Amino acid sequence: MLRDLYHGKINPSERIPRPEPTEMTQEWMRLSEEFEKLLTPEQVEMYHRLSDIQSESAFLDNEALYVQGFKDGARMMLDILGK
Repeated sequence: MLRDLYHGKINPSERIPRPEPTEMTQEWMRLSEEFEKLLTPEQVEMYHRLSDIQSESAFLDNEALYVQGFKDGARMMLDILGK
C-alpha cells in the first residue's frame, strides 16, 4: 500500500463516496437562485465571488483537518507499538 501511495496509485479523495444532494443542499440552491434574482449584475458577481472564497476557505480547512487526522493516526500507531 505504501508503494502504491508513493507512486500515486492511491488517491484518498477518489475513495470518498459522493453523497446525493441533501435537502439542505437543495434548499441552499433554491434560496440562492431566489436571492440572485433580487440583485444587480454587479451584486451577483460579488455574491459569486464571496461564495467562491467561502468554498476555498472550507477546502483549506478540510485539507488541514485531513492532514491532522493522518498525523493523529500515526501518533496513535506509534504509541500502540511503543508499549
